[in-house]
Amino acid sequence: MNKYSLQTILLIYMSATVILITLVLGSFIISDHRRSLEQNLLYKMHIIAHYIVESKLYTKSSKNFKTEYIATEKNFHPESFDTLEDLEVSYVDNVPQNLPLLSLVEILPNNKYVVLIANEDGLNKEVHTLILQFGIGLLFLLLFAITIFHLLLKKLLYPLKCLVSYCHAGAQKRDSLEICSGSYELNALKDAILNLQQKNQLLCKEKQDIFKEAAHEIKTPISILKARLDLFSKSDMDKEEFLDESNNDINTISNKLRELIFLKAIEWDIQQEKEFVPMQNQCSMMQELFKPILAKKELHMISNLQEDFSLYIHKEAIGRVMQAIFENIFMHTKNGTTINTYVDAKKHQLKIVNEIDNKSDELLFSSHIGTKLIKRLADKLEYTYDAYEKDGLFYTIITFEGQER
Repeated sequence: MNKYSLQTILLIYMSATVILITLVLGSFIISDHRRSLEQNLLYKMHIIAHYIVESKLYTKSSKNFKTEYIATEKNFHPESFDTLEDLEVSYVDNVPQNLPLLSLVEILPNNKYVVLIANEDGLNKEVHTLILQFGIGLLFLLLFAITIFHLLLKKLLYPLKCLVSYCHAGAQKRDSLEICSGSYELNALKDAILNLQQKNQLLCKEKQDIFKEAAHEIKTPISILKARLDLFSKSDMDKEEFLDESNNDINTISNKLRELIFLKAIEWDIQQEKEFVPMQNQCSMMQELFKPILAKKELHMISNLQEDFSLYIHKEAIGRVMQAIFENIFMHTKNGTTINTYVDAKKHQLKIVNEIDNKSDELLFSSHIGTKLIKRLADKLEYTYDAYEKDGLFYTIITFEGQER
Protein backbone atom coordinates (compact mmCIF):
# COMPACT_ATOMS: atom_id res chain seq x y z
CA MET A 1 0.00 0.00 0.00
CA ASN A 2 1.35 3.43 -0.99
CA LYS A 3 1.96 5.51 2.15
CA TYR A 4 2.14 8.79 0.24
CA SER A 5 -0.89 10.87 -0.71
CA LEU A 6 -1.77 11.73 -4.30
CA GLN A 7 -0.93 15.38 -3.57
CA THR A 8 2.56 14.47 -2.32
CA ILE A 9 3.24 12.20 -5.30
CA LEU A 10 2.17 14.90 -7.78
CA LEU A 11 4.33 17.50 -6.00
CA ILE A 12 7.34 15.16 -6.12
CA TYR A 13 6.85 14.43 -9.81
CA MET A 14 6.31 18.12 -10.61
CA SER A 15 9.42 19.14 -8.66
CA ALA A 16 11.53 16.45 -10.29
CA THR A 17 10.25 17.49 -13.73
CA VAL A 18 10.96 21.19 -13.12
CA ILE A 19 14.45 20.43 -11.81
CA LEU A 20 15.25 18.12 -14.72
CA ILE A 21 13.99 20.56 -17.36
CA THR A 22 15.77 23.48 -15.67
CA LEU A 23 19.05 21.55 -15.43
CA VAL A 24 18.90 20.58 -19.10
CA LEU A 25 18.07 24.12 -20.20
CA GLY A 26 20.59 25.55 -17.71
CA SER A 27 23.38 23.37 -19.06
CA PHE A 28 22.69 24.65 -22.58
CA ILE A 29 22.51 28.28 -21.38
CA ILE A 30 25.72 28.05 -19.36
CA SER A 31 27.52 26.21 -22.15
CA ASP A 32 26.39 28.82 -24.66
CA HIS A 33 27.41 31.63 -22.31
CA ARG A 34 30.89 30.15 -21.87
CA ARG A 35 31.24 29.75 -25.62
CA SER A 36 30.20 33.39 -26.04
CA LEU A 37 32.78 34.51 -23.48
CA GLU A 38 35.49 32.52 -25.24
CA GLN A 39 34.58 34.01 -28.63
CA ASN A 40 34.52 37.51 -27.15
CA LEU A 41 37.96 36.93 -25.58
CA LEU A 42 39.39 35.62 -28.86
CA TYR A 43 37.93 38.64 -30.64
CA LYS A 44 39.70 40.98 -28.21
CA MET A 45 42.92 38.99 -28.69
CA HIS A 46 42.65 39.50 -32.47
CA ILE A 47 42.25 43.25 -31.94
CA ILE A 48 45.30 43.34 -29.64
CA ALA A 49 47.38 41.28 -32.08
CA HIS A 50 46.38 43.65 -34.93
CA TYR A 51 47.33 46.64 -32.81
CA ILE A 52 50.73 45.07 -32.00
CA VAL A 53 51.47 44.88 -35.71
CA GLU A 54 50.24 48.41 -36.51
CA SER A 55 51.98 50.10 -33.60
CA LYS A 56 55.14 47.99 -33.94
CA LEU A 57 55.05 46.99 -30.31
CA TYR A 58 56.79 43.75 -31.30
CA THR A 59 60.04 45.75 -31.58
CA LYS A 60 59.93 46.25 -27.84
CA SER A 61 60.18 43.81 -25.01
CA SER A 62 57.12 41.67 -24.32
CA LYS A 63 57.77 41.96 -20.59
CA ASN A 64 56.54 45.58 -20.59
CA PHE A 65 53.79 44.87 -23.13
CA LYS A 66 50.88 45.87 -20.92
CA THR A 67 52.48 49.21 -20.00
CA GLU A 68 53.46 49.93 -23.59
CA TYR A 69 49.98 48.98 -24.87
CA ILE A 70 48.21 51.28 -22.44
CA ALA A 71 50.59 54.14 -23.21
CA THR A 72 50.27 53.93 -27.00
CA GLU A 73 46.61 52.86 -27.39
CA LYS A 74 44.65 56.08 -27.91
CA ASN A 75 41.29 54.30 -27.78
CA PHE A 76 42.12 52.32 -24.66
CA HIS A 77 39.15 51.54 -22.48
CA PRO A 78 39.60 50.64 -18.78
CA GLU A 79 37.30 47.61 -19.13
CA SER A 80 39.80 46.03 -21.52
CA PHE A 81 42.39 46.04 -18.72
CA ASP A 82 40.94 42.80 -17.36
CA THR A 83 41.67 41.19 -20.69
CA LEU A 84 45.29 42.39 -20.58
CA GLU A 85 45.66 41.15 -16.98
CA ASP A 86 44.64 37.65 -18.05
CA LEU A 87 46.74 37.75 -21.24
CA GLU A 88 50.29 36.45 -21.73
CA VAL A 89 52.13 37.93 -24.77
CA SER A 90 55.41 36.67 -26.21
CA TYR A 91 57.38 37.09 -29.45
CA VAL A 92 58.96 33.88 -30.75
CA ASP A 93 60.83 32.70 -33.79
CA ASN A 94 58.79 29.50 -34.20
CA VAL A 95 55.20 28.56 -33.44
CA PRO A 96 55.08 26.66 -30.11
CA GLN A 97 53.49 23.22 -29.94
CA ASN A 98 50.50 22.15 -27.79
CA LEU A 99 49.07 25.60 -27.31
CA PRO A 100 45.93 25.87 -25.11
CA LEU A 101 42.49 26.39 -26.60
CA LEU A 102 42.32 30.10 -25.77
CA SER A 103 45.46 31.17 -27.63
CA LEU A 104 46.27 33.12 -30.78
CA VAL A 105 49.33 33.16 -33.07
CA GLU A 106 49.95 35.98 -35.58
CA ILE A 107 52.94 36.37 -37.94
CA LEU A 108 54.89 39.62 -37.62
CA PRO A 109 56.55 41.68 -40.38
CA ASN A 110 60.00 40.62 -39.09
CA ASN A 111 59.05 36.97 -39.75
CA LYS A 112 58.60 36.30 -36.08
CA TYR A 113 55.38 35.31 -34.32
CA VAL A 114 53.38 36.91 -31.60
CA VAL A 115 51.74 34.41 -29.28
CA LEU A 116 48.81 35.46 -27.11
CA ILE A 117 47.67 33.03 -24.41
CA ALA A 118 44.64 33.84 -22.25
CA ASN A 119 44.31 32.76 -18.64
CA GLU A 120 40.97 30.97 -18.13
CA ASP A 121 40.65 31.82 -14.42
CA GLY A 122 38.67 34.99 -15.05
CA LEU A 123 36.43 33.26 -17.54
CA ASN A 124 35.82 30.35 -15.17
CA LYS A 125 35.03 32.76 -12.35
CA GLU A 126 32.41 34.48 -14.48
CA VAL A 127 30.90 31.12 -15.45
CA HIS A 128 30.80 30.00 -11.81
CA THR A 129 29.08 33.26 -10.87
CA LEU A 130 26.44 32.60 -13.53
CA ILE A 131 25.95 29.03 -12.23
CA LEU A 132 25.49 30.35 -8.68
CA GLN A 133 22.96 32.95 -9.85
CA PHE A 134 21.20 30.34 -11.93
CA GLY A 135 21.00 27.93 -8.95
CA ILE A 136 19.58 30.60 -6.64
CA GLY A 137 17.05 31.56 -9.32
CA LEU A 138 16.12 27.89 -9.76
CA LEU A 139 15.61 27.49 -6.00
CA PHE A 140 13.27 30.49 -5.80
CA LEU A 141 11.45 29.41 -8.97
CA LEU A 142 11.01 25.88 -7.61
CA LEU A 143 9.72 27.14 -4.24
CA PHE A 144 7.29 29.46 -6.00
CA ALA A 145 6.09 26.73 -8.39
CA ILE A 146 5.67 24.18 -5.57
CA THR A 147 3.70 26.69 -3.47
CA ILE A 148 1.37 27.56 -6.36
CA PHE A 149 0.99 23.90 -7.37
CA HIS A 150 0.39 22.85 -3.76
CA LEU A 151 -2.42 25.39 -3.37
CA LEU A 152 -3.91 24.35 -6.70
CA LEU A 153 -3.79 20.64 -5.82
CA LYS A 154 -5.27 21.34 -2.40
CA LYS A 155 -8.21 23.05 -4.05
CA LEU A 156 -8.63 20.42 -6.78
CA LEU A 157 -8.29 17.43 -4.44
CA TYR A 158 -10.46 18.78 -1.66
CA PRO A 159 -13.63 17.17 -3.13
CA LEU A 160 -11.78 13.84 -3.24
CA LYS A 161 -10.79 14.13 0.42
CA CYS A 162 -14.38 15.12 1.14
CA LEU A 163 -15.63 11.94 -0.55
CA VAL A 164 -13.13 9.81 1.39
CA SER A 165 -14.33 11.38 4.66
CA TYR A 166 -17.93 10.75 3.64
CA CYS A 167 -17.18 7.07 2.88
CA HIS A 168 -15.49 6.65 6.27
CA ALA A 169 -18.29 8.44 8.08
CA GLY A 170 -21.08 6.54 6.32
CA ALA A 171 -24.53 7.57 5.20
CA GLN A 172 -25.26 9.57 8.35
CA LYS A 173 -23.35 12.55 6.89
CA ARG A 174 -25.12 12.63 3.55
CA ASP A 175 -25.57 16.43 3.75
CA SER A 176 -21.78 16.86 3.61
CA LEU A 177 -21.79 15.72 -0.02
CA GLU A 178 -23.02 19.14 -1.12
CA ILE A 179 -19.50 20.54 -0.63
CA CYS A 180 -17.84 17.56 -2.35
CA SER A 181 -18.45 18.87 -5.87
CA GLY A 182 -15.44 19.34 -8.10
CA SER A 183 -14.32 18.43 -11.58
CA TYR A 184 -16.33 16.23 -13.94
CA GLU A 185 -14.41 13.12 -12.88
CA LEU A 186 -14.93 13.77 -9.16
CA ASN A 187 -18.63 14.48 -9.67
CA ALA A 188 -18.90 11.20 -11.60
CA LEU A 189 -17.13 9.43 -8.71
CA LYS A 190 -19.55 11.01 -6.22
CA ASP A 191 -22.54 9.82 -8.28
CA ALA A 192 -21.02 6.32 -8.51
CA ILE A 193 -20.54 6.21 -4.71
CA LEU A 194 -24.12 7.31 -4.14
CA ASN A 195 -25.46 4.74 -6.61
CA LEU A 196 -23.37 2.00 -5.03
CA GLN A 197 -24.52 3.06 -1.57
CA GLN A 198 -28.14 3.03 -2.69
CA LYS A 199 -27.74 -0.43 -4.22
CA ASN A 200 -26.08 -1.72 -1.05
CA GLN A 201 -28.90 -0.32 1.05
CA LEU A 202 -31.48 -2.01 -1.17
CA LEU A 203 -29.47 -5.24 -1.08
CA CYS A 204 -29.20 -5.11 2.72
CA LYS A 205 -32.92 -4.47 3.01
CA GLU A 206 -33.64 -7.35 0.66
CA LYS A 207 -31.35 -9.62 2.69
CA GLN A 208 -33.11 -8.59 5.87
CA ASP A 209 -36.50 -9.28 4.30
CA ILE A 210 -35.33 -12.67 3.05
CA PHE A 211 -33.93 -13.72 6.43
CA LYS A 212 -37.00 -12.39 8.27
CA GLU A 213 -39.21 -14.36 5.92
CA ALA A 214 -37.02 -17.45 6.19
CA ALA A 215 -36.90 -17.17 10.00
CA HIS A 216 -40.66 -16.85 10.11
CA GLU A 217 -41.19 -19.87 7.87
CA ILE A 218 -38.63 -22.00 9.70
CA LYS A 219 -39.96 -20.99 13.10
CA THR A 220 -43.33 -22.65 12.50
CA PRO A 221 -42.07 -26.18 11.58
CA ILE A 222 -39.51 -26.02 14.41
CA SER A 223 -42.27 -25.15 16.90
CA ILE A 224 -44.43 -27.95 15.52
CA LEU A 225 -41.54 -30.40 15.78
CA LYS A 226 -40.88 -29.40 19.40
CA ALA A 227 -44.57 -29.77 20.24
CA ARG A 228 -44.63 -33.17 18.53
CA LEU A 229 -41.65 -34.31 20.60
CA ASP A 230 -43.35 -33.20 23.82
CA LEU A 231 -46.55 -34.94 22.74
CA PHE A 232 -44.70 -38.12 21.85
CA SER A 233 -42.93 -38.20 25.23
CA LYS A 234 -46.20 -37.72 27.16
CA SER A 235 -48.56 -39.96 25.20
CA ASP A 236 -48.80 -43.28 23.50
CA MET A 237 -48.49 -41.79 19.99
CA ASP A 238 -47.76 -44.34 17.27
CA LYS A 239 -44.00 -44.43 16.63
CA GLU A 240 -44.27 -44.85 12.86
CA GLU A 241 -46.72 -41.96 12.57
CA PHE A 242 -44.45 -39.80 14.72
CA LEU A 243 -41.40 -40.55 12.56
CA ASP A 244 -43.26 -39.78 9.31
CA GLU A 245 -44.56 -36.47 10.59
CA SER A 246 -41.22 -35.52 12.15
CA ASN A 247 -39.43 -36.28 8.88
CA ASN A 248 -41.86 -33.98 7.08
CA ASP A 249 -41.05 -31.21 9.54
CA ILE A 250 -37.31 -31.77 9.11
CA ASN A 251 -37.67 -31.78 5.30
CA THR A 252 -39.51 -28.46 5.45
CA ILE A 253 -36.75 -26.92 7.56
CA SER A 254 -34.06 -28.39 5.27
CA ASN A 255 -35.76 -27.01 2.14
CA LYS A 256 -35.86 -23.50 3.65
CA LEU A 257 -32.20 -23.69 4.51
CA ARG A 258 -31.44 -24.90 0.96
CA GLU A 259 -33.29 -21.86 -0.39
CA LEU A 260 -31.13 -19.54 1.70
CA ILE A 261 -27.96 -21.23 0.43
CA PHE A 262 -29.34 -20.99 -3.11
CA LEU A 263 -29.96 -17.24 -2.71
CA LYS A 264 -26.46 -16.71 -1.30
CA ALA A 265 -24.93 -18.54 -4.27
CA ILE A 266 -26.99 -16.43 -6.71
CA GLU A 267 -25.86 -13.28 -4.94
CA TRP A 268 -22.21 -14.26 -5.46
CA ASP A 269 -22.78 -15.22 -9.10
CA ILE A 270 -24.34 -11.84 -9.87
CA GLN A 271 -21.09 -10.15 -8.79
CA GLN A 272 -19.32 -11.84 -11.72
CA GLU A 273 -19.09 -10.42 -15.25
CA LYS A 274 -21.89 -10.98 -17.73
CA GLU A 275 -21.34 -13.13 -20.83
CA PHE A 276 -23.26 -14.47 -23.79
CA VAL A 277 -25.22 -17.65 -23.07
CA PRO A 278 -27.03 -19.60 -25.88
CA MET A 279 -30.46 -20.78 -24.65
CA GLN A 280 -30.34 -24.11 -26.49
CA ASN A 281 -27.09 -24.85 -24.69
CA GLN A 282 -28.86 -24.35 -21.38
CA CYS A 283 -31.63 -26.76 -22.37
CA SER A 284 -29.09 -29.34 -23.56
CA MET A 285 -27.09 -28.98 -20.35
CA MET A 286 -30.20 -29.54 -18.21
CA GLN A 287 -31.10 -32.62 -20.26
CA GLU A 288 -27.58 -33.99 -19.84
CA LEU A 289 -27.40 -33.06 -16.14
CA PHE A 290 -30.65 -34.86 -15.29
CA LYS A 291 -30.15 -37.76 -17.69
CA PRO A 292 -30.29 -40.43 -14.91
CA ILE A 293 -33.58 -39.00 -13.62
CA LEU A 294 -35.05 -38.86 -17.12
CA ALA A 295 -34.12 -42.49 -17.57
CA LYS A 296 -35.49 -43.56 -14.18
CA LYS A 297 -38.84 -41.82 -14.71
CA GLU A 298 -38.85 -42.81 -18.40
CA LEU A 299 -39.23 -39.21 -19.48
CA HIS A 300 -38.53 -37.85 -22.95
CA MET A 301 -37.64 -34.26 -23.88
CA ILE A 302 -38.48 -32.74 -27.26
CA SER A 303 -37.23 -29.28 -28.29
CA ASN A 304 -37.48 -27.19 -31.45
CA LEU A 305 -33.71 -27.11 -31.92
CA GLN A 306 -33.94 -24.91 -35.00
CA GLU A 307 -34.82 -21.95 -32.75
CA ASP A 308 -32.20 -20.34 -30.54
CA PHE A 309 -31.17 -17.01 -29.02
CA SER A 310 -28.34 -15.79 -26.82
CA LEU A 311 -28.53 -13.90 -23.55
CA TYR A 312 -26.02 -11.40 -22.22
CA ILE A 313 -26.39 -12.40 -18.60
CA HIS A 314 -24.66 -13.80 -15.51
CA LYS A 315 -24.02 -17.34 -16.73
CA GLU A 316 -23.66 -19.13 -13.39
CA ALA A 317 -26.66 -17.35 -11.86
CA ILE A 318 -29.06 -18.10 -14.71
CA GLY A 319 -27.71 -21.66 -14.78
CA ARG A 320 -28.76 -22.15 -11.14
CA VAL A 321 -32.22 -20.71 -11.85
CA MET A 322 -32.69 -22.94 -14.90
CA GLN A 323 -31.59 -25.95 -12.84
CA ALA A 324 -34.14 -25.12 -10.13
CA ILE A 325 -36.90 -24.72 -12.75
CA PHE A 326 -36.11 -28.03 -14.43
CA GLU A 327 -35.83 -29.80 -11.06
CA ASN A 328 -39.35 -28.72 -10.18
CA ILE A 329 -40.59 -29.78 -13.62
CA PHE A 330 -38.96 -33.22 -13.46
CA MET A 331 -40.17 -33.74 -9.90
CA HIS A 332 -43.83 -33.14 -10.88
CA THR A 333 -43.88 -34.78 -14.32
CA LYS A 334 -45.79 -38.02 -14.77
CA ASN A 335 -43.59 -41.06 -15.39
CA GLY A 336 -43.36 -42.28 -18.98
CA THR A 337 -44.51 -38.98 -20.53
CA THR A 338 -42.92 -36.38 -22.79
CA ILE A 339 -41.65 -32.92 -21.81
CA ASN A 340 -41.90 -30.40 -24.65
CA THR A 341 -39.64 -27.33 -24.69
CA TYR A 342 -40.33 -24.48 -27.08
CA VAL A 343 -37.75 -21.77 -27.77
CA ASP A 344 -39.06 -18.54 -29.27
CA ALA A 345 -36.09 -16.54 -30.54
CA LYS A 346 -38.15 -13.44 -31.39
CA LYS A 347 -39.69 -13.14 -27.93
CA HIS A 348 -36.58 -14.43 -26.13
CA GLN A 349 -38.85 -16.91 -24.47
CA LEU A 350 -38.64 -20.51 -23.25
CA LYS A 351 -41.85 -22.49 -22.71
CA ILE A 352 -41.92 -25.96 -21.12
CA VAL A 353 -45.04 -28.18 -21.14
CA ASN A 354 -45.39 -31.39 -19.12
CA GLU A 355 -48.05 -33.70 -17.65
CA ILE A 356 -48.56 -33.26 -13.91
CA ASP A 357 -47.88 -35.94 -11.35
CA ASN A 358 -48.07 -34.93 -7.69
CA LYS A 359 -46.07 -37.96 -6.60
CA SER A 360 -42.34 -37.42 -6.52
CA ASP A 361 -39.28 -39.10 -5.14
CA GLU A 362 -37.64 -36.23 -3.24
CA LEU A 363 -34.46 -38.20 -2.69
CA LEU A 364 -33.65 -37.74 -6.38
CA PHE A 365 -33.33 -33.96 -6.13
CA SER A 366 -30.68 -31.80 -4.54
CA SER A 367 -32.95 -28.83 -3.80
CA HIS A 368 -36.55 -27.68 -4.09
CA ILE A 369 -36.67 -24.01 -5.06
CA GLY A 370 -40.23 -22.75 -5.08
CA THR A 371 -42.01 -20.55 -7.58
CA LYS A 372 -42.00 -17.65 -5.15
CA LEU A 373 -38.21 -17.76 -4.86
CA ILE A 374 -37.70 -17.98 -8.63
CA LYS A 375 -39.95 -14.96 -9.13
CA ARG A 376 -37.98 -13.07 -6.49
CA LEU A 377 -34.86 -13.34 -8.68
CA ALA A 378 -36.64 -12.13 -11.84
CA ASP A 379 -35.69 -8.45 -11.42
CA LYS A 380 -32.03 -9.18 -10.78
CA LEU A 381 -31.66 -11.44 -13.82
CA GLU A 382 -34.09 -9.51 -16.05
CA TYR A 383 -36.66 -12.19 -16.78
CA THR A 384 -40.34 -12.83 -16.11
CA TYR A 385 -41.53 -16.18 -14.81
CA ASP A 386 -44.99 -17.68 -15.09
CA ALA A 387 -46.22 -21.17 -14.20
CA TYR A 388 -49.81 -22.43 -14.38
CA GLU A 389 -51.92 -25.58 -14.88
CA LYS A 390 -54.40 -26.03 -17.73
CA ASP A 391 -56.25 -29.11 -19.02
CA GLY A 392 -54.04 -31.51 -17.07
CA LEU A 393 -50.85 -29.96 -18.38
CA PHE A 394 -48.38 -27.77 -16.52
CA TYR A 395 -46.93 -24.75 -18.34
CA THR A 396 -43.67 -23.04 -17.34
CA ILE A 397 -42.81 -19.84 -19.25
CA ILE A 398 -39.67 -17.76 -18.75
CA THR A 399 -39.18 -14.64 -20.88
CA PHE A 400 -35.96 -12.63 -20.96
CA GLU A 401 -36.69 -8.96 -21.40
CA GLY A 402 -34.33 -6.19 -22.46
CA GLN A 403 -32.08 -8.57 -24.39
CA GLU A 404 -30.81 -7.66 -27.86
CA ARG A 405 -30.89 -10.37 -30.44
